[in-house]
Amino acid sequence: MAQKSVISGQAARLAENFQTLNSRLNLIFVFDHVGRSGNGFVLGIFDQHPQVATSHWVHYVYSYLITEFGDDPELDSERACEFIMRNSYFRYVFSDLDDEIAAHIYKAGGDPDTQYDRRLCRDVFRAIVLAGPVISRRDLVAAAYYATLAGMGRDTAELRYIMVADSVSLRTEHVLQGFSGKVMQAALHDFPQMKAVSLVRDPRAMFASNRHQFVNVLGNMYAVTPASACRRLRELWRCDFRMYSTVWPFWLTYGAATTRCIYRLRRQYGAYFRVLRNEDLNLHFVPTMERVAGWLGIDMLPQWHAASYVPTSMGMPWKGTGAYNSRYQPRTNGMLANDPQHVAEGSAGPNSHVTTRWRSKLAPHEIRLLELLFAEELEELGYDSACGKAARLSVRSCLLRPFRGELPSASWIVRGLRESLAEGGRRLFYAVVFPVYYAVARVAVWRLYRKGFFSDISGGEVRERLSLFLSPVHRTKP
Repeated sequence: MAQKSVISGQAARLAENFQTLNSRLNLIFVFDHVGRSGNGFVLGIFDQHPQVATSHWVHYVYSYLITEFGDDPELDSERACEFIMRNSYFRYVFSDLDDEIAAHIYKAGGDPDTQYDRRLCRDVFRAIVLAGPVISRRDLVAAAYYATLAGMGRDTAELRYIMVADSVSLRTEHVLQGFSGKVMQAALHDFPQMKAVSLVRDPRAMFASNRHQFVNVLGNMYAVTPASACRRLRELWRCDFRMYSTVWPFWLTYGAATTRCIYRLRRQYGAYFRVLRNEDLNLHFVPTMERVAGWLGIDMLPQWHAASYVPTSMGMPWKGTGAYNSRYQPRTNGMLANDPQHVAEGSAGPNSHVTTRWRSKLAPHEIRLLELLFAEELEELGYDSACGKAARLSVRSCLLRPFRGELPSASWIVRGLRESLAEGGRRLFYAVVFPVYYAVARVAVWRLYRKGFFSDISGGEVRERLSLFLSPVHRTKP
């Protein structure tokens, strides 16, 4: 009972301090619009910055809030409190450690044994949010990050920003209908002076990474099992591509739809945006961070200058995440082999390996296809061609060739049988039926291509805009 009283009193004092500093807080909104651009990397870089509140374990705050509550900037306090603590990514921070939470933290490259006061996090958050019947969305977001710092025992005297990593798409939006970008409108309503970072990476690297992860997670390129075979075929024919139902058709169309949305947002809200390339963080880390810190008006951390610098995850050394990392994507018996663990963990800090790895993961015709479909984005972002001898191939010729991770092999089937009879049966079934999916998927994507789905992604505004880039080097050969 005495311990509860002490904690409650401490929470009340911390909640009172929040009211004092809340008005000075601004938002850094990091958009990783296609995925695999390195949002975890960026959050880890700022994980211990005294002027920035963030959590390496938390993503998609605004997209979750909009999906749950719509556009309303004023929320019912009790419902909002419950949602943040139980249904958002903050549950990994606020909830007591269990197997599910530990697995997520490990997957994110963190240490499940990270020591901080989870109960104090909850108490501080509740004290702030439940002080009245309603709370603004802005204050809800700020309170969640502030409570995280409180549980970690962090000093907030210098705090100026909260940093959120999110996507421009909502889970309720369909890739073929395009994405609204409501997250930007909501964040700008809450923080009128916000700083928006368009975090980008070579489209070829992003496709290779997403394809690798989901081929292994879904079991095969089209998530086909005996029970789902007919449904998956109908979805392919109707171009009903979804993240967990097909791989290469979804990630090609998702890349086009999200890029189109982020370009539209950058045209509409250009004064708030800067573009940060993953490759520049990895190849020119210190000068790039000098540009980033200068734009934000914050201090350079001394540790950023260290040659062996590694980002942190809630204060502990980050072990990295990524599609090729068995911590993040634990399927090691799939069609595509993960990186050895020592390679994956050696890629946590700034390094050149993660900027060139895609070249060995993609077939020449896949590189050519991506360069044809995303030519505008590649040009504007400063990425050079790498398709080599495949440069003369057309979109049709590229599509007719198989993607890596698509063709079943005898060794893949045998490995499945060694895992279990059921897994071996699913793989054998895919080997029998995949030619039908192979053909239908190509017809579907070709129809979209002919209708112009991959055209004019940038809105006709491809040009060099060096002032937009948070990088001392705009053009870097891949």
